[in-house]
Amino acid sequence: MSVPTSNPGPIADVYPGLRVVDSAGEDVGTVEDVRTGDAGLDDNGPEDRGGLDDLLGAVMDAVTTGEGIADTDRERLQRLGYVRIDGAGFLSGNRYAAAEDIAAVEDGVVRLSVPGSHLVG
Repeated sequence: MSVPTSNPGPIADVYPGLRVVDSAGEDVGTVEDVRTGDAGLDDNGPEDRGGLDDLLGAVMDAVTTGEGIADTDRERLQRLGYVRIDGAGFLSGNRYAAAEDIAAVEDGVVRLSVPGSHLVG
């Protein structure tokens, strides 16, 4: 099981409206939403937390259902935390970067440690 730490990393400095660039410095889009990880989730699935799981599940379904996200990716994003990115370009949809994909937040820009092609969504 994951153990929460007192320092969640660079995701703690991310907020909606920030510009996002990938590891090559290419524009990926703008932060639309930020969610911290759920330490109650591990690779074997969620712990039973009663009604809270039902509420969180409903919220996550509202956010991610219908966007073509595989269950394994969705579970990973929930566990680690994620940034939902409004993709750059007219026909670009939402994309998701896991908390571990965030290298730094500097001067109002979220810098990812991965190429844009590795993002979920």
